[in-house]
Parts: sequence; C-alpha cells; structure tokens
Amino acid sequence: MSEEPLNRKDDVEQDVRDTADHVEEGFDETGDKIKTGAKAVGNKIRDPNTDVGTEYREEKLKEDVKDI
Repeated sequence: MSEEPLNRKDDVEQDVRDTADHVEEGFDETGDKIKTGAKAVGNKIRDPNTDVGTEYREEKLKEDVKDI
C-alpha cells in the first residue's frame, strides 16, 4: 500500500483560496441585495401607496434579467 506524503501547506493554501472565493460570492450577493433594496425603498418614497416587498421583487427581477 503506497501512500503519498501529506502536503499540508498546499492543502491549507487551497482551503484559504476556496474560502476567499466563497466570501467574495457572499459579498457580491449581499451588495446586490442592498442595491435592490435601496431601489425598492426609493420607489416607495416616490409612491407611498406601493408595497416595499413588491417593489423589491420587481427590482430583483430587473437585476436578474440584466445578469443574463
């Protein structure tokens, strides 16, 4: 049975890169949600009779379509 020696430094470096990628994705998603929420609140201020939840969903849909 042949086992390769463990290279823990490479494993740790890869784990750090993977974690950084996940954090970056999380920041991007959070930024998108904040941007969409701000637009929804702006629409609510312009027209107080609108529902913020509905405005958020509409703005989210617009953002999703732009990403395609």
